[in-house]
Order: sequence, then structure tokens, then C-alpha cells
Amino acid sequence: MSVADDILIILTSYSGGYKRMIDIMHGRTHPERRKFNEDTLRTTLYRLKNKGLISKNGSTWNITKSGREFIRSENRRLPHTATKSLSPKINKNMIIAFDIPETYKRKRAWLRFELTNLGFEPIQKSVWFGPSPLPEEFIRSLSELHMLNFLKFFRATKEDIV
Repeated sequence: MSVADDILIILTSYSGGYKRMIDIMHGRTHPERRKFNEDTLRTTLYRLKNKGLISKNGSTWNITKSGREFIRSENRRLPHTATKSLSPKINKNMIIAFDIPETYKRKRAWLRFELTNLGFEPIQKSVWFGPSPLPEEFIRSLSELHMLNFLKFFRATKEDIV
């Protein structure tokens, strides 16, 4: 994914000031994300703003309606973006392991982003631990993207833990 794609996806799920954007883009709050040069980030924000895909209100950046349409266009299809994490009261008892081929690296990046939004934490790059059950919309998106064959789901219970 490009820096522009990353920014638009982040702003689809979060709005926030420049500091929050930097924290996310530099992997401080999402360690699985690529790290970017701050000049690249500023330049990309400026270009996206000029194209009308994002807007700035004070120090807060937001995605515009045009930006949402752009990210959902056929060439950049990302069908599900969690708008909020699952309730913290839900027990974390699901393990998701995946082996997605390099030819689908954009889908793999999308999956990691979605898992983070759903409250999952990486154990390894391709093994994640988090809450269940998964939202139906997320499972539908995995099916639409033909990714279910690459994923394995496991549920861990207290009795399973030694």
C-alpha cells in the first residue's frame, strides 16, 4: 500500500491531530505498520488535501466523502474497516494464524490493519491473539476478498492453558 492509502485508511477509522497520525504512521500505536519519513507524510497529507480527499479542521485531520469514495473504489477496494474496537469486556480467546502469499501483500496489510482495529495483538507477524466472536461484516469481507483459505481460527479456553 502507498502512504496515501495508509493515511486514508487510518482516517477512515480515526480522526485526529498530526501527532496521532505520526504515532500511528511510525508504529508507536500500531507496531505492525510500516514506518515513514515525516517529510513524506507531510507532503502526502498536503497532496491529499489539495485533491479534496482529506480536510483539516484546526489540528485535526479527517477523511472527506470524496476520500471515502476513493478508498472504496474498485482499484482500492477495502470492504470492511472497523470503526471501533470490540468492547474491552469481551475476553481475548481467539488466535488467528495466516499464511498469505506475497502476491496478495496488499490484502495481508489490510488484514493486519483490521485485526488491530478489532483489538487483536500480534504474537508473530502472521499469528494474532484477540477477542471473539468476529463481526459478521469482517468475515464477509474476508470471503469477498477470497482470503478465508489462507486463515486458520483457533479458540483458546482457560482449560486449554497449562
